[in-house]
Amino acid sequence: MSINPETPSEPKVMPRRRFVAGIGAFAALAAMPRVLAAKAASLPSSVLIIGDSMALCGFGERLDRDFRKGGAAVVATFMACGTNPLSWTRIGNNAAAKTSCGFWTIKPSSSGHPETFMDVYGMTHGHRPARYPVPKIEDLLAEYRPEIVVVQLGNNLFDALKGRREGAEAAVLGPFIDPFLKIVTPSVRRLYWVTPPVSGLIPKQTQDALVSVLRAHDGPAFRTIESRDLISYPYRGLQPDKQHFEGRDMTLWADRTYDWIRADLEHSPLPPPVPKASLSAPSPATCPPSGGGGTEEKTEASLVVRAVLKSVTVPYENREILPYHESMVALVYRVLHVIKGRFEGRQLVVLHPAHIAERRQPMSRFFAGEISTLRLIPLDQTPWVTLKAKDDPRYLDLERFITEEDHRKLSAQLK
Repeated sequence: MSINPETPSEPKVMPRRRFVAGIGAFAALAAMPRVLAAKAASLPSSVLIIGDSMALCGFGERLDRDFRKGGAAVVATFMACGTNPLSWTRIGNNAAAKTSCGFWTIKPSSSGHPETFMDVYGMTHGHRPARYPVPKIEDLLAEYRPEIVVVQLGNNLFDALKGRREGAEAAVLGPFIDPFLKIVTPSVRRLYWVTPPVSGLIPKQTQDALVSVLRAHDGPAFRTIESRDLISYPYRGLQPDKQHFEGRDMTLWADRTYDWIRADLEHSPLPPPVPKASLSAPSPATCPPSGGGGTEEKTEASLVVRAVLKSVTVPYENREILPYHESMVALVYRVLHVIKGRFEGRQLVVLHPAHIAERRQPMSRFFAGEISTLRLIPLDQTPWVTLKAKDDPRYLDLERFITEEDHRKLSAQLK
């Protein structure tokens, strides 16, 4: 069952300090009564959970707590805002990936009580998280030797599907997902991938595409958990971006995910333990390059065109990009002639930074009818392919680029 989101009433705007719920709110939720089934014989002894900003909104903490209460001996949870599967690997430039919009770890300790580190919005009035290196899955596997891994990632891949022809989803998403799986699946007995719940600004077919790509991996050692079957949209505590939410519905999503996994483990025992495998980072010679989606990152224009600007999408408001700090806006151009490279279409989309480090970028120099010479890099050959982008829905099928100038500006400010 997939839930097709209807246009909801405008969600109540919450102050930034409440966007990612603070310690007090989570403590209150954790105290809510819930009947957890007794420990099943099939419950794994060691569990590793990783997630993005959705996990930071309460999902990760609640799922961690469910596994602990259910009897798992070792539970380790790591949450980093703005990440995609490659962000968690040592592949190419991803080895240096950082998160700056929220970071939270919950680790086992010798005292028997989890050791927690949290730096998220709302810890104090006006608090803004620092920058942290994204933990590496190679290190986490080596340290915790989990029997199962639960992955809550995918929201930051949706923009990569824009401007792609139907049927190309596996080719687009595979370079983000497959290298991650090649590292993880040989070392664990089962991987559970929790897909994103409904996002009010993402078309159903885009979410369907991600689920389809993940389900192609389903088997004894891989399970896709379809979150749209677990919780209905719109959610209580929904934020202005119509994607993130907090509170009771977030708790419900985590609890139902845990119940899904527990039931699966009871009915489908884990495959035999995998032989002890080397968990060292892949050889650089065998790693795919690190540009968005695993393709080679370009720094110089491969396409130069003379084009006239047709339209400029209105940028997001600051509150709409939370918890992220950056966003892009779509400029639609009609190509007059190609100066360098090959381009066979008549129109294209150029993504321009609208926010960098939460600062609104000037847009006054762009106006319809302006003719420019554009030095362009395909967006999917840059790290910016997964940045939050405000598009004109009429032009989602057009190829997407970024100017050489904007690529270098982002690279300089976001290293």
